[in-house]
Amino acid sequence: MEFIGESIVIGLTQHAPLILAAMGFALIYRLTGTINVAYSETLTLGAYFGMWVNTNLGWTFYFSLIPAGLLAGLLSVGTYFAFFRPAKLRGMGALEVIILSFGLSIFLRYGLQFVFGYPVRFYDVGTTTTYRILGTGVSAFRVMALASVLILAVGLYLFIQKSSYGLQIRALASDEDLAKASGIRPLFVTTLIWFIAGVAGGLAGAFYGVNSNVSYLLGWRQFLFIFLVVMVAGRKSIGSVIIAGAATGIALAALNLRLSQSLYAQLVLILAFMVILKVRGRRMAETGKV
Repeated sequence: MEFIGESIVIGLTQHAPLILAAMGFALIYRLTGTINVAYSETLTLGAYFGMWVNTNLGWTFYFSLIPAGLLAGLLSVGTYFAFFRPAKLRGMGALEVIILSFGLSIFLRYGLQFVFGYPVRFYDVGTTTTYRILGTGVSAFRVMALASVLILAVGLYLFIQKSSYGLQIRALASDEDLAKASGIRPLFVTTLIWFIAGVAGGLAGAFYGVNSNVSYLLGWRQFLFIFLVVMVAGRKSIGSVIIAGAATGIALAALNLRLSQSLYAQLVLILAFMVILKVRGRRMAETGKV
């Protein structure tokens, strides 16, 4: 029981930003089918800008989330209009778009490195008291950060599932031609999706950064698990992304506690993801749902 409690507490407090980041990535993937590798740099930008506002302007971490999220959202929209929309209008294939996003990711990553330099940076959050939850010591700040991430994730879920804009987003993702016939403006809805996804990624990056440190590789190091969470969750519901993200964080924490190195834990989890995807693909083929 102690091991289970420790895995849950560590998994959620350390890896909760994975849920928010995966939700943002899933919005773009569900709408366009695009595997946007450059989304990783949205996380990095949010982490860097939040850190800069926090340490240079003296804003508290939670106030610094506002400009961090907004700037990341604007970056996401900017990349859509500058690269991904022209690619769609020219009829580029899925593989070509992935290559495009990979090149954009490299450009943005080393652009951020040029601006902020090589050294890792840290948020200034001061010292906080420590609580014991399920037998595991965790700082009050991490508890508040976890609560904030969960509130943001649930808020995004309710927006997608319950609001009129969310209905338009889901309609456009399901059938673009039918959505157009229903009076939905595809360009407006698509822009909204890219902005919301960018905000989610930027906020996730800020939470990742405050949990450890900020470097130009922050988003890139998280991208594989973001991608795998979305693939395992499927394209049916944003709610499944929340469940898959939480389960991934807990599983990663449990493996880290059992194995000697975090690299081994990540490799085991990646293999588990591959098995799940293989089994699900085989079942879909057998039922004729490919």
